[in-house]
Amino acid sequence: MLTLSEEQTRQILIVEDDSDTAEVVGTLLENAGYVAVAVARGDLALHEISTTPPDLVLLDINLPDMNGLDVLRQVRINSLLPLIVISGFTQERDKVLALEAGADDYMVKPFSPEELIARVGALLRRVDWTPPLEPKLTVRQLEVDMARRQATLRSKKLHLTPIEYGILVALMRNAGQVISHDDLLRNVWGEQYEGDYSVLRVNISRLRQKMEENPRRPTYIVTVPGQGYCMPTRNS
Repeated sequence: MLTLSEEQTRQILIVEDDSDTAEVVGTLLENAGYVAVAVARGDLALHEISTTPPDLVLLDINLPDMNGLDVLRQVRINSLLPLIVISGFTQERDKVLALEAGADDYMVKPFSPEELIARVGALLRRVDWTPPLEPKLTVRQLEVDMARRQATLRSKKLHLTPIEYGILVALMRNAGQVISHDDLLRNVWGEQYEGDYSVLRVNISRLRQKMEENPRRPTYIVTVPGQGYCMPTRNS
């Protein structure tokens, strides 16, 4: 067993009914310095999350007692903890459904050990990330307290996942300018996500649902066709 420093003892919950896969993933995580806990059913995952919240969840879709997406939706009712769906489903629609349900990322089996560790690390860094100088960002009636990692719109608190928060900060820092799809992906997810427009599109949609009075006619996160997104500094 590895001797871990306090900074390394991040607990990752693996929700996977295939014992061989769970063992392999658990070993990879422990070798990378994490503490891995595995459960094989959705109800056990929900119990673990509610009683001993992990730092990140790796969630399979095919579980013996319930659909993994139902687990994800129940988690998102009360928790914004980082969550990556791992699945054998390869269709784009499957990925979109998982992201729409609240997943921060989606990985298709089989995946390389390097990719798994990289994506886990990238998402945890997004949670840990703290700005160097800016105490607050403000665009019209939208405000982000950087020290508290808290966003408010018209004085109402926004409940954002780490990825949604990252997108919002990137757009606010570039308010009044167009930020390209790939620049936004690099800024929020990392360089390995360049070209993964579905993960960006779904998270933008989720943000609009939480922010915009009319998500079909957004005023804070505006699409610039063929270029990217812009956060206008004035009401149109």
